[in-house]
Amino acid sequence: MDNYMKEVRGVRMQSLICERQVGVDLSTDLSLPDYLPEIKRLLRVRAVVSPADKYVGVGSAEFSGKVDFCVLYAGNDGALYSVTQTEDYQFNVPVEMTSDFEIGDGVLCDVETVAEMTTGRVASPRKLSLRCKLRADVCIYGTRMLEENVDAHADGEVERLCGSAECARVFTGYGEPLALADEILFDSQWADLRVISAEGQVFVAEAVAGSGCVNCRGEIYLKLLYCHENSTDAPAVQLRKLPFAQSIPVDGCEVNCDACAHGVCNEIHVTVEEGRVLCDVTAQIVARAQRNETVCFTRDLYSTSYENENRYADMVLPQALKCTNGNFSLNTTMTLEEAGIRAGMNVLDISMLPGIVSMEQGHGKYYLTGRCRCHMILSDGDDMSAQEIEVPFRYEIDGAMGEMTDYDAVVDPVSCRARVDGERIAIDAELAVCVAVRGEMRAKMLSESHFGEAIKRMSSVYTVCYPAKSDTLWSVAKRYHRPIDSVSAMNSLPGSASADSADSLAGVAYLLV
Repeated sequence: MDNYMKEVRGVRMQSLICERQVGVDLSTDLSLPDYLPEIKRLLRVRAVVSPADKYVGVGSAEFSGKVDFCVLYAGNDGALYSVTQTEDYQFNVPVEMTSDFEIGDGVLCDVETVAEMTTGRVASPRKLSLRCKLRADVCIYGTRMLEENVDAHADGEVERLCGSAECARVFTGYGEPLALADEILFDSQWADLRVISAEGQVFVAEAVAGSGCVNCRGEIYLKLLYCHENSTDAPAVQLRKLPFAQSIPVDGCEVNCDACAHGVCNEIHVTVEEGRVLCDVTAQIVARAQRNETVCFTRDLYSTSYENENRYADMVLPQALKCTNGNFSLNTTMTLEEAGIRAGMNVLDISMLPGIVSMEQGHGKYYLTGRCRCHMILSDGDDMSAQEIEVPFRYEIDGAMGEMTDYDAVVDPVSCRARVDGERIAIDAELAVCVAVRGEMRAKMLSESHFGEAIKRMSSVYTVCYPAKSDTLWSVAKRYHRPIDSVSAMNSLPGSASADSADSLAGVAYLLV
């Protein structure tokens, strides 16, 4: 913390208005369209959650978005089919803004909505009951003004000890829908090709802060599961990577910010033509940036003419510690028995979903740990079934600074493969990481100063003071109600970083005040 002499009237900084975690239960019934066969066995239900639209009003914040329920099932003809249904979600969060927040100033709302649990139940051969539990982590920021309450009549007769500290400022922004297209050519043996399902994952390889934006580049990982029409043979998998670059508008962001971003692939349209498959993919990217900025405040003051009484307050200053993107590979093997897979079963498809993520700090690093859920579609040649296993992961991020008090972490599996080798199964996955870490520090600031009677001066011209070891130039001048510059000049004191620094009276045996 730097100390200097300067006129300061208060602290203006970004601060949390509201931080809350909200649970939303979403349920719906899905009826199969007439062109799809009846359900023999439900194999997988996946929820794709789009970023929430948000509106912060007086007293409350409103959020709304959509969830795509993606269902994979075995039909009564023994083949695989998929169907998707979209449902809207919404929730409100009460917002209580205290008087020390500036009314009308820009309010920033940061919300991350994820599906914690998705389930499905076959209600009838052509009807499913679907449920999803959403978790929304909401942070609403505003500009807070911590003002001093100082008697006005003492202006011009006050000596101030001022300071500065670093305080975090956070910025967020949503990109416009990102539309990409791909054409996949197939040879003549796939003239009767049928696409069973299509999934997309967003991998942001780099997020760089610019002026008023965050520039992102990466790839959409597209996976098609397909087969021959009217065939019960094992399906095939086609993996594609679609590169992208997008500039996300983020108000307030500057080039000196650290940035990160992640996204969701919320629309995939597949058209099968003779000899080719056309894919239209839409994704949305969410960007976050943060930096530390200097805030100035009064640490202490006194009057050279009046007695005064001070009161102080502790400030909690958020600190921007880390904001970055990363990626890592996850490789694990286990026996078929450990995975709950019977001998002779083949893996037709595998999808990976992130589980609960936690972060720790130590040895100059952040440690991101969690467990991913691997959902497998299995077949023994006659029947299909589903099996889910959990795989732990641990990811290290270099450059830990300060003491972590809060973090936002998104871990998205972007690709996953499984192979059975004898009595063991091997799982290989690529995961994308988006992390923002914050800490906090405390500082004491002057909150009130009230002035009383005029100081009664002694008749002598000078007073000799023998400072104690704990004394500083500030403490001596304040004790005798003398101007700092006057005491310093009178005693020919060398300059120091601050009037209250430990070396401000280095080598001084006595002072004239």
